[in-house]
Amino acid sequence: MEFHYSTDGIVARQRPEFWNDAVAAQFMPADGEFSLVDEFAGSLHGHTLGNVSIGRFSALHHSFERTDKRIRRDSIDDFVLLFCESGTTLSTQQDRQVALQSGDITLNDSARPFIHDLDTDSLLLLRMPRTMLLSRFSRAESFINVKISSDQPMAGLLAHMMQEALRLDLNAPSAAKARYASALVDTLTAAMEIQSQTETSASATRHDQLYKQAMDYIEAHLDDYELSIDALANALHVSERTLSRIFAVRGTTAMQQLWRRRLEASHAALSEGTVRQVTQAAYQSGFADLSHFCRLFKKVYGVSPSTLLKRR
Repeated sequence: MEFHYSTDGIVARQRPEFWNDAVAAQFMPADGEFSLVDEFAGSLHGHTLGNVSIGRFSALHHSFERTDKRIRRDSIDDFVLLFCESGTTLSTQQDRQVALQSGDITLNDSARPFIHDLDTDSLLLLRMPRTMLLSRFSRAESFINVKISSDQPMAGLLAHMMQEALRLDLNAPSAAKARYASALVDTLTAAMEIQSQTETSASATRHDQLYKQAMDYIEAHLDDYELSIDALANALHVSERTLSRIFAVRGTTAMQQLWRRRLEASHAALSEGTVRQVTQAAYQSGFADLSHFCRLFKKVYGVSPSTLLKRR
């Protein structure tokens, strides 16, 4: 099915309602706000392609808001992919705000409120059933309002396929159009999978760096008996939760590593003879309680600190 809407020939005061109905009919019902009603102009054309709808949207500056009230009013359960060909689009959904420029792509969810601030010469929209995407990529909802940047190789292919979908012969066999629709969603899935892997790798790299910084800080402050998880997190400018997660993925905690390094440092000092007294080894390694130090040392090494010192 083909569709075409244009404000050409529509009386100025009727254009906002006409435009709301046009976009709602083909994509997602939302309430428009128009800064210059008398001057507003827009067009939307496209067609259905199997289970998806593809359209090109062009309009002067305005905004759309899909509210909880709107969501309760209809039963739409789709994703809509936005590809900014030219102009700018500011999309806000799921506590995320993303600014789209030429070549950028993002995914919106009809089941969640959103606000679009649109100043675009050309915006391509691809509407697809939720199940069609989730059956291919179960984590698609984590990509809601996340920019698929134009410098990502699959994004370029996806954008090109959306453009070609608009030019597809409407008289093509239904089976061919359905296969093309599936290929579009497959390409979107690949783009999200690649970006997910890239972000996971980048996150892992950041985690590795933070772990190293934490261990370096511990090493430099072994003699600080007041060093705590709170103090360590503050020194690294991260939350305690983030710091705990960094160590948890390695099967340990920051405090376990701190006590391990303190024991290792005290053992080295005693066995290498760089200290003359057990108390010296304990205090310079950050132990404020001598009896606690001796018990812990013997538990770990099977020998008391004083015995090890005497062996020297």
